Amino acid sequence: MYSFELSNKYLSSEEQDIFNDYLVSQGLDKSIWDVFSCLFKSSTKNTTPLLLKIYKESNLCGAAIVIKCRKYGKSLFKNELLSKVIDLINIPFYLWIKFGTCMDMMSNPGFVKEPEKSDEVFRAMITFLRRKSILTIVTDYTDNKYLYNSASVLPALPQALIDCSQMKTIEDYKKNFKNINRKLKTFKKKGGEYLRIEKQLDDEQISNLKSCFLSTADKSVFYLPYQELYLKSALNTSRTNIINVSYFVAFLDGKFIGYQAAIKTGNHLNALHGAFDRSLKTTYHAYDILFVMMTEFALENKLSIVDFGAVVNHTKQKMMNKSNDISYFILSKYSIIQKVFSVFLKLTNIQSKNQMQFRPSPSLRFSSLILHY
Repeated sequence: MYSFELSNKYLSSEEQDIFNDYLVSQGLDKSIWDVFSCLFKSSTKNTTPLLLKIYKESNLCGAAIVIKCRKYGKSLFKNELLSKVIDLINIPFYLWIKFGTCMDMMSNPGFVKEPEKSDEVFRAMITFLRRKSILTIVTDYTDNKYLYNSASVLPALPQALIDCSQMKTIEDYKKNFKNINRKLKTFKKKGGEYLRIEKQLDDEQISNLKSCFLSTADKSVFYLPYQELYLKSALNTSRTNIINVSYFVAFLDGKFIGYQAAIKTGNHLNALHGAFDRSLKTTYHAYDILFVMMTEFALENKLSIVDFGAVVNHTKQKMMNKSNDISYFILSKYSIIQKVFSVFLKLTNIQSKNQMQFRPSPSLRFSSLILHY
C-alpha cells in the first residue's frame, strides 16, 4: 500500500538523487532541481507550490509538484464583477501541469524511483489528489488519458516543440520560413540585437524583465491562475546563479525590449519564462527571431528538442515544427462538483474562442497523424 504526504517543503538533495534514473529516462538532468527550488521560495498569499510525495513501506518512491490556487477569478472571466464573485467564494484547487518540465518554473511530469513503475505510481498520486481535494486539474498529454479513470476531460492548448534531431545547421530550420532572413535583416537594420546572458541577470536587467512581464500579462489572451507566483518565481530564478540557464535578451538601440529564459537539461532546451514589451508599436520581428536564436543554440549544443510550453500565440504556432495534444483532466472527491465544474469551465476564458484558436481542429489533427505516419 502507498502512503502520501502533501506539504510546502521542497525535496532535499538526498531525495532528489532518488530520481536520477527517471531523469535520464525522460532526457533530463539534475539542473532542473534548482529551478524548482526557486519556485518553492516564491509562494504568494493565493498561490502555493506544494510537493506531493508517495511512499511504499515508508520509502520515498515518487514525487510531483502541484500548485494550490485560491484567487483565479480573472483567469475565468474578463468581467470584473464575475471575477470578484469567484474570488470571494475562494474555493482552492490543485493544479498539476504534467506536460513538459520547468515551463513557468512549475511544469513537471512527476518523478519516480523506478521508471518502469511510473504508470502505477502516477495513477496512485492522481487517485490521492482526487480523493483529497474538492477540485484538482491536471494538464497532461491527451495520450495519457488511461491514467485518469472517471475524470472529466476538456481540450487544452497543444505543446509547442521544435524538433532539432534531424537538423544539421540553423539553415535547416530557417528554410521552412521564407521571410525569416528578411526579418533578421530588418531587425538588425533597425538597431535590433540579441544577447545571450548565462546563469543570472543583474539588477537593471531584472527591472526590465519585470516591466516586460507586467506588460505581457496585461495584454495576454489568458491571465494565468498562478500569475503572481509566476512573476515572483521568474524574478527569483533570474537573481539566482543556476547552471545551464540562459537568457536570450532582445534589444532595440540598446534598450531591453524582451527576453526568454531557458534551461539546457539532458537533450532538451526548455523554456522557463519570457516576456516582451507589449507597449511598443513594433519590435521588428524580435519574437519571431527568438525562435531562430534558441534553435541555433540547441543545435550548437547538440540538443534534440526545444520545448516552448503551450501554444499561446500565432507566432509560436507558426514557428514550431512539432506539437503534442494536451487535455485538462478534472477531478474531485465529489462527482457532482466535478461534472458541474467541467460544464462551468466551458463558459469561461479557459475554453473561449480566443484561447482555443491555437488548438488544431480534430480534422487537422487527424491529417497531421496521417502525414507523420
